Amino acid sequence: MRGKVLLALSLISISLIVLLLVSLAVSYLFPETARGLGIFRFLWLWWLVDVVGYVLAVVTLILSGVFLGRLIERRVPADIDVLRASMVSTATAVVGGVVLVFGLVAYLLGVELTLSIVTIAILFAAIPSLVSWLLSPYLINAFYRCRRDPELQRLTNELATRAGMKPPVAMVTPMPIPNAFAYSSPIAGRYVAVTESLLRTVKNVDELKAVIGHELGHHKHRDNSLMLIFGLFPTLIYYTGRFLLYVGLFGTRYTDGGSRRREGSSGLLVAAIGGVLMVLSVLVQLAVLALSRLREFYADAHGAKVTSPFAMIGALKSLDSFYRRYGRSHIESSKLRTLFIYALAEPFVGLEELLSTHPPIWKRIAFLESLLGREIKA
Repeated sequence: MRGKVLLALSLISISLIVLLLVSLAVSYLFPETARGLGIFRFLWLWWLVDVVGYVLAVVTLILSGVFLGRLIERRVPADIDVLRASMVSTATAVVGGVVLVFGLVAYLLGVELTLSIVTIAILFAAIPSLVSWLLSPYLINAFYRCRRDPELQRLTNELATRAGMKPPVAMVTPMPIPNAFAYSSPIAGRYVAVTESLLRTVKNVDELKAVIGHELGHHKHRDNSLMLIFGLFPTLIYYTGRFLLYVGLFGTRYTDGGSRRREGSSGLLVAAIGGVLMVLSVLVQLAVLALSRLREFYADAHGAKVTSPFAMIGALKSLDSFYRRYGRSHIESSKLRTLFIYALAEPFVGLEELLSTHPPIWKRIAFLESLLGREIKA
């Protein structure tokens, strides 16, 4: 991880130097052309703002790994009630933070201009995410060659009946790694997929049922839709900060609601606020990832509810045993790792776990052990 961070910073520095040299060369060799190409200056400055944003993000992540990573290193929900309280408080903190951020921006720039900024951010972030979400089941089924399986559908129907929900379509994919995932969209319907390798990896049908129960939990709790919505918040804050940083650094004048100029606002202050917002977008993203990890605990509880905690623990141990024995490169390179029942969360000064959508396996098992002998409400 440390090597990747240093490589990213090096590439950013090299790109910045190259672009600066090209800009100076064009200005020296073709001064009239350079003055006429206002768009060139705009793109150069806009790109520079992105570089500043990336540097701020990397620094924020490293510091978060050092301080927040140690804070969560040994934290495991004590029971289902504590888990629910943690989910509510985390979601509330994210929503409250977003409202506070945009309230501040509206105070500084005016409501009309703030709405314009949010609209631009939505165009960049929400629309591509929405289209991807709506079409993702078709793409997943085609790319991973998912096919219906009658026996798996029978087990899914049985577990869905226990859970009091309509069963999704059960699919099998010939992926060479043991895993399972839930995916859906309003136009394509709901699906649960398991890999052929998982069918060979689980020790018995109870472990397979527990895995399916976990994925049914994601559907029952509407995790796909929930995490899509919460995943948009950091992007909206980032683009807002990006705009303010550009305005503050390069002296672009702006109007408040189209009627009066805010001459009293310092450019450096506006730039500083933009930088703070870009940092906050990273922290909000970490909070969203924390919410995702809590939802995984909740899905594990649902798998334990429709089978048993022992079956869910056994399934997780079987998956973990496979990846520890044969390696995890398939997971690291997969675009679907956020959907998988198994995903990496091995700590590097807390950074890997902070950036993971899933808790470490040992935490998931410890949480399931806390449910033994108790009524599971999930």
